[in-house]
Amino acid sequence: MLRSVVLSLGLLVATPALACPMADAAAYQAAVQQVEAATGTKVSLAVDGLASGGCSSKVVAALKSVDGVVEAAVDYQTGKARVAFDAKKVDSSKLIAAISQVGYTAHVEQAS
Repeated sequence: MLRSVVLSLGLLVATPALACPMADAAAYQAAVQQVEAATGTKVSLAVDGLASGGCSSKVVAALKSVDGVVEAAVDYQTGKARVAFDAKKVDSSKLIAAISQVGYTAHVEQAS
């Protein structure tokens, strides 16, 4: 009985580690397409410290909470973020500050 409990707990803890990196990459590419299709200014950011899809989700949520952000995509595997935003309401420094508030560092790679 104890053995099955220990094995069950081990599987429960290990399950997030079984996430498919290829599926995460495909989801990121789909999100980038949404960013590129969105109106507004686009910026590419490099984000340091991302370790999982959960990290990416946390950064996306932080970015989307900023007034003026239209769309955001973040990939923990490459540390890249792509954001579409209204330049009249927000600039890249506010995006970087939002990322910093959730525990990561970022800098602008490319603005367009």
